[in-house]
Amino acid sequence: MKLLIALDMHQGDTDAVMRGLRAAGVALETGASSGVKGGHGFEEDNELAAFSDEIFAALDQKGAGSAPVGAAEIAQLQEQGYFLRAAELIKGKAGNAGALGMQAQQMVTLLPFWREVFTHCGLEVSYTLARAAAAAPTPVAAIADPETADHVKAPRRSLPRTGRKFVAAAALASYRALPLSHASKQKLKSGIFTFFGFALKGSGAYQRWREYQRFTLPPAVAQAPAVRTSSGLLLQQALPVADGIWEWQDHATIKAGIAQVKAKRFENLDVKPYEMVKIDRADLHRAAASLAFPPLVATPDVSIILPVFNNIVLTLECLASIAKHVEPGHTFEIIVADDGSTDDTEQVLALVQNIRYSRGAQNLGFLRNCNRVLDEVKGRYVLYLNNDVQVTAGWLGALLKTFDLKPNVGAVGPRFVYPNGFLQEAGVAFTPDGAATMVGLNDDPLKPRYSYLRRVDYVSGACLLLSTEMVKKIGGFSEEFLPCYCEDADLCLSIRNAGYDIYYNPDATIIHHLSKTTAQGDDSFKMRAIHNNLTTLQEKWTTALESRMDPRLICFFLPQFHPVPENDQWWGKGFTEWTNVSKAQPNFVGHYQPRVPADLGYYDLRLMEVMQQQAELAQRYGVHGFCYYYYWFDGHRLLERPIEQLLLSDEPKQPFCLCWANENWSRRWDGQEHEVLMAQSHSIEDDIAVINDLIRYFKDERYIRIDGKPLLVVYRVTLFPDFAETAARWRAVCREQGIGEIYIAMVESFELVHSDSHPSEFGCDASVEFPPQGMAVPKPPSGEILRSDFAGGVADYREIAVHYATREAPGYTRFKGVMPGWDNTARRGGNSFCFEHATPGAFQAWLEESIEETRKQNYGDERLVFVNAWNEWAEGAYLEPDRRFGHTYLEAVRNALDAGRLLSKK
Repeated sequence: MKLLIALDMHQGDTDAVMRGLRAAGVALETGASSGVKGGHGFEEDNELAAFSDEIFAALDQKGAGSAPVGAAEIAQLQEQGYFLRAAELIKGKAGNAGALGMQAQQMVTLLPFWREVFTHCGLEVSYTLARAAAAAPTPVAAIADPETADHVKAPRRSLPRTGRKFVAAAALASYRALPLSHASKQKLKSGIFTFFGFALKGSGAYQRWREYQRFTLPPAVAQAPAVRTSSGLLLQQALPVADGIWEWQDHATIKAGIAQVKAKRFENLDVKPYEMVKIDRADLHRAAASLAFPPLVATPDVSIILPVFNNIVLTLECLASIAKHVEPGHTFEIIVADDGSTDDTEQVLALVQNIRYSRGAQNLGFLRNCNRVLDEVKGRYVLYLNNDVQVTAGWLGALLKTFDLKPNVGAVGPRFVYPNGFLQEAGVAFTPDGAATMVGLNDDPLKPRYSYLRRVDYVSGACLLLSTEMVKKIGGFSEEFLPCYCEDADLCLSIRNAGYDIYYNPDATIIHHLSKTTAQGDDSFKMRAIHNNLTTLQEKWTTALESRMDPRLICFFLPQFHPVPENDQWWGKGFTEWTNVSKAQPNFVGHYQPRVPADLGYYDLRLMEVMQQQAELAQRYGVHGFCYYYYWFDGHRLLERPIEQLLLSDEPKQPFCLCWANENWSRRWDGQEHEVLMAQSHSIEDDIAVINDLIRYFKDERYIRIDGKPLLVVYRVTLFPDFAETAARWRAVCREQGIGEIYIAMVESFELVHSDSHPSEFGCDASVEFPPQGMAVPKPPSGEILRSDFAGGVADYREIAVHYATREAPGYTRFKGVMPGWDNTARRGGNSFCFEHATPGAFQAWLEESIEETRKQNYGDERLVFVNAWNEWAEGAYLEPDRRFGHTYLEAVRNALDAGRLLSKK
């Protein structure tokens, strides 16, 4: 008997999804069970719903919003007789019906229980998933059935944010709980997006799917035809080998694909021009006389230095924008530093009340003109402001607030936009030679990546706020950069050299014409000045520019390459990762299996010389450090020997950190609650115990730090009862133990891949990408199937490389992640998932983009890129040399790092 279970968020949606799937060619059983009829033809069974409510009562759960039941709850229900009652109920219903409907909130929570029941009954179950709606009830059913569309109206009210988050989380949990292959889930998702895209176009998932539907890759090199023996047996053909040409060919393909996606994204930008103050030259005197600034005070909060030379219209428009956006609670003085203007600047500005006009005796140039008036400032802060800008609402208060929001602020700048609405810069990133990259140039200024307070290399002097004490201590702009250009970069580097940080604050928006005051000058003079001063900047700040410019590459490191008693018991005497790796076989023609190690052989991590060789190999090619997986189960450690012996020795010297792989160990190698071998038990007591154990590693001088804080990575923060509380406990213990502050990064795994959940929601400081999760698009294997029971999935590595490389950065610190490949055939056999067309060239292109994006988006010690992984041999994710590719993946790492330096100097 076949059953169809519809996972429904609202009754109206279920019928629509069933129609859509039928139209997409998915066979659905007809006929519904008797019960209460839903709003648009789909029937939901009263008896099943009542029985589910009874189960919730027995478990003392509320139902909707409860966590999915686990093994302990299932055992309790079996003891209380609910299991057999459920089996009898399902058998009775299944005898007369081809489709059963259950309310989604119940199904999400009780699905693990019902799946056990379905298996017990010997039923073959298919699942569909109805979209979670943002309002209730929804018009999706009417959209799918035009005949009723005029009679169904969606209410104007929307769920509150917390309600929407629950609905989205419940829908995602339903999707993940489906007992379907990855390929089947992707087919289901594509069917829903294809037929209901117009209703889902506001969702991030749909937008990602739509964007990548437009992306195309050239066909891969065709595999050699399969060969059969006289008995009809298919044979694997020889695979291409790294010959210095073939393995690098996809580099250009991936680079072109990345450029294609980014170009298309820019074509589709839709920004609105900003409203600008416009003053006609004929109206200058009236406009100047009408400006109303607050009366000057003896000690204002801010002294605004406005350097000018001619261009009175621009100057007056700038002043008018300041007057338009005066904020209560913030006092300021405006010092107009006139560098000997020859137009009517002096006469016009004499009409403006409550400003301070300071005219130089001769033209000194921008730099000296700014320095000239430093002795005249009376405010606690100095704000350099170009006269070719216009300010917007809240600008000054937002900049000042930065000094209260963040410690150690040396200077802060705003979000600069062009009058046409496009972004000019969201902070500036240095290249190693001192040149500037304007972050976000010509992009949408409202994207999340440009909309949060963050540290940057420097901010433009067109609007730059710093303390008066600081600027006078430094001495203003250095005359090494006469007549102009690079003086603001030098000032910011001087502030950083004094131990302070430079911040970008998007809550302040400044409209900047960009070089409008210098556009009338001699271009050749401008270019000479820039070239000369770039050379001066590089020579003066070589050390600062060289340090922390290149992102540090950290590789996840699996320690399961030595026998332990637990694995002996679970898998057989002497089991290590190599046990599975060595017996893997290809599933289809062209499938790269088995994987055979080269330089290091089938090593044993009980030998310190092996770890030393790994470290030397990694450092030779530019890998900064390893992130060792740490296994702790309520005080019980697994696979701890490699990192324990690391603590007992001062070799290897390579930096390292830890990632707590805090999920259950299961026989399926998937961290789920089925066939659990070693379970997690998160509690307050466990929180304290585990952090006290981790502190031993934090004290090692090789331990990787971010701004002096030990970096701890946590694999699945959502498995904790409340990880924000756990993180707070850890931080408190570390302070008490003398460690000080720690830096916690959460891995974006499983439900966090596309959620864009801010790390602060979990008490974390940053997140870590973890490919290939969440981005794979299954395709048929390129070669004939070799294994008759093959039920796994295949995807194109080149596609996921482009998808991850062009992924939009979020509104928080995220560490980019890359992978050299993925293939878990060694663990899962015929039910595995792998990526075809993984080559060093494709990997290098992905890594290059990740390095460049990290350099622009992150700052200092937060410039990290994670590689999954150094040695995940059973998952086909490793940089270590193998017999086929040799050192070429490591060479790709070195090439990508070199490209980041060389290409940025263009």
